[in-house]
Amino acid sequence: GVVGLRMSGGSIDAVVAMLAIWRAGAAYLPLDPAYPEERLRTMAAVASLVVSDGLVIEDGPARRPAGEPETAAGGTAHDGQDGQAQEPGGETAYVLHTSGSTGAPKGVVVEHAGLAERVRWMRAVYGLRPGDRVVQLAALGFDTHAEEIFPALAAGATVELLPGGGSALPELLARRPDVTVLDLPTAYFHHLVSMIDDVAWPGHLRLVILGGEQVRAGAVARWRERFGDRVRLVNTYGPTETTIIATAAELRGGDPRPPIGRPVRATTVKVLDAYGSPVPPGAPGELHVGGPGVARGYLGGPDPRFLSGPVGRVFRTGDRVRLRRDGQLEFLGRLDDQVKVRGFRIEPGEVEQCLLGHPDVREATVLARDGDLVAYVVPATKGSSPAVPATNGFLPAAHDRTAYDPTTHDPTTHDPTAHDPAAYVARRLPPYLVPTRWVVLDALPLTRNGKVDRRALPPPGPAVGGDVQPRTDAEELVADVWAEVLGAGGIGAFDDFFALGGHSLLAIRVAARLRALAGVDLPIRTLFDRRTVAELAVAVEEALAAEVAVLSDEQARSLLDREGS
Repeated sequence: GVVGLRMSGGSIDAVVAMLAIWRAGAAYLPLDPAYPEERLRTMAAVASLVVSDGLVIEDGPARRPAGEPETAAGGTAHDGQDGQAQEPGGETAYVLHTSGSTGAPKGVVVEHAGLAERVRWMRAVYGLRPGDRVVQLAALGFDTHAEEIFPALAAGATVELLPGGGSALPELLARRPDVTVLDLPTAYFHHLVSMIDDVAWPGHLRLVILGGEQVRAGAVARWRERFGDRVRLVNTYGPTETTIIATAAELRGGDPRPPIGRPVRATTVKVLDAYGSPVPPGAPGELHVGGPGVARGYLGGPDPRFLSGPVGRVFRTGDRVRLRRDGQLEFLGRLDDQVKVRGFRIEPGEVEQCLLGHPDVREATVLARDGDLVAYVVPATKGSSPAVPATNGFLPAAHDRTAYDPTTHDPTTHDPTAHDPAAYVARRLPPYLVPTRWVVLDALPLTRNGKVDRRALPPPGPAVGGDVQPRTDAEELVADVWAEVLGAGGIGAFDDFFALGGHSLLAIRVAARLRALAGVDLPIRTLFDRRTVAELAVAVEEALAAEVAVLSDEQARSLLDREGS
């Protein structure tokens, strides 16, 4: 059977619940409380029980009345040698949902055998031991959480829980010099490296694991300049369907395009053309992954991406790669429209289908641009605009936006308006699937074949702030920092950081700039709690006042003398 796990992660209760569910012979299904209720109901359809915070247990949607025969929805196991096993049985470890191109999330059924193989490999190759302290950063709805928790527990290491997710990591690193292992989304790593001298890196740090998207060579070079060979940097690759990772590479620098490496133990990889034939080394092709780590399939029906191989299941990743001369794989992109935004795997079709359900939207297309998810919408009535200004590419007001942290998906939600497409999407999809930039068009550009010409879509304009100018020195400081970090102009006193396209990765940069310019250390979470320029300026003033309050008279006079000179 399946037990829903309605917890945000970062808690002892969540780890206890996962292990207890396994002990009872069931599989766990993460249900992020930050997700819209409609989404959670769809995801939880196969759950017989649901465990929530405080280890409260309730009946799930699939709970059968006493005496009723068991049905597939209740958790009947199928064979599944070629992806045909759509319902989890006793050998299932967990079910994770990924974005689906048809508009509905897809539940990936991952087995204990595949997870156990990955845990054995990670424990050995990462060199995990009882003295290690591994940070648990990822949300439970993403399989990186399994890489952070289970190998560490199996090795007798310590798992450092982080309830605040990525927004709380810089503060944790500053107070825990004994952290030894970090597992970071590549986009998050890029942001940390961009301010590498402002981060209090733990003195005992020995290993950083990356994954989620292509690593930038410049970031690796800067990391090596800072740490040399003291801290290992491991780049990993693997869709959820291959149980966390399928390949790995040690990044030592000097490579113009860092590779995704070689297959991990008990994993096979092949680079094939559109007809299923191997391509020559160096030629691009689709990556096929085999081995015990390949999931059983998706909930609800067979899928052609799961194939039967001579030694078990094979998964067609849809990723375009090439085999280099040194035997390592190089990632080249996708063969379909799937994109990665800040490390999140997104099917634009799912967002487009949701948008098309809005009564004021006639056409819509979604793509990734410069780290943002951009929605292009055509109003249902010519000349109208569905609450999205075409001039600046952003939503008009703060009250109808959802702020989110891409490592925890813990949003601060506000009452959405019925006519706002962003609010409409936010009520139906997880926060990371809600576009952060918007463009209204009279019509979508088309190719000769009548398909949307994505290359002809105009880039969204820069963010534009509100009408009320900053009124104090602190507000001017905050507005200037936001303008620098967001690439925005005319930021007003009551503008919302997240309505202007901000997210937790950019919040880290804001905090670093405020520290450099004003000498104040604000927790990253402050930007989520105080979202406007005016609110954050008050926090800056409070922090400065607190620092002044503890100064002695002599220190205060010395500070005034320096300011006067």
